[in-house]
Amino acid sequence: MGTGKAAIHSIAADVHPPTPQASRLAALCEIACLLICVELIMWVVPVVPEMRAAYAGLAGMIIVLLVVTHLRDRPQARELGFRFDNFLPVLGRISLRFAPFIAVILVTGLATRSLSFGARFYGMLLTVPLWALLQQYMLFAFVHRRLRVVLGDGQWVTLTTALLFALLHLPNPILTLACGVAGYIWAKAYERSPNLYANALTHTVASALIANSLPHWLLKNMVVGLNYFYR
Repeated sequence: MGTGKAAIHSIAADVHPPTPQASRLAALCEIACLLICVELIMWVVPVVPEMRAAYAGLAGMIIVLLVVTHLRDRPQARELGFRFDNFLPVLGRISLRFAPFIAVILVTGLATRSLSFGARFYGMLLTVPLWALLQQYMLFAFVHRRLRVVLGDGQWVTLTTALLFALLHLPNPILTLACGVAGYIWAKAYERSPNLYANALTHTVASALIANSLPHWLLKNMVVGLNYFYR
């Protein structure tokens, strides 16, 4: 019996080998590098003398980090969520979970007479998708996948992903709250069946609805970081 149990444990270890501590540390460092660059763009760049150069430098560092790690790991596009075979099912699940959230936004807009589905709304539907896809790539294809290396599979990865996405929208209170909820919904969908296109599409629509539905006293602007206080 003892030998049989040892064999079973040996097979399990081969199928799900433990993540080396060095891999966890590397994943954590890569997450930290990305987050630090983003935070510097949000909080430091607006007050430096050469703002454009500083922004370009940090954006360049983020691009290099994403490209180098992608070339090193060579993940399949399907693994990351660049796929269409599951687009409609994932879009349906995300939309269903977003429905109460969107309903609250629209009801608030109706109650405060702040709904405005004009040129700005349709302009956001056209201009936000690529930015939303980039955010989704960084959050899930980069951060979430590395959090799974650090924390393992489970609820903590989902919660941590949602929390990080929320914190990146400080000090805007409404966006921080909304992104925490949305981040959790996207994370659950990504873990079940990754599709960055479905995430980005719902990201775009939700952003456009929030920006054009909520009153100014509730949503000052769609800006985060230090610029929130000046716009």
